[in-house]
Amino acid sequence: GGATGAYSTISELELWQGLRPGEEERHDALLSLLERVPLSGDIARLAGEMRRQVGLDRLSLPDAAVAATAAYLGRPLVTRNTRDFEPLRPRLVLEFYSP
Repeated sequence: GGATGAYSTISELELWQGLRPGEEERHDALLSLLERVPLSGDIARLAGEMRRQVGLDRLSLPDAAVAATAAYLGRPLVTRNTRDFEPLRPRLVLEFYSP
């Protein structure tokens, strides 16, 4: 079967910038199981609308892009940081992730 989960290229950027030495293979293996979703014009527009909706100071640009990707795909956003995305409910479905 194909990928059942997806991730924004913004999430990928955040993942790689926080990578510790020796974690490359593990992260490559995880990402290979998921569909990469590039930032499109439609997702960018939705992210901008979300930031305006909740306030520019309450939702960072990267978080807005990640949230918009999930909303655009009609999928839940799986995150350990549900607090930052709370203002987007019910437009965005949140699922807590615990490794």
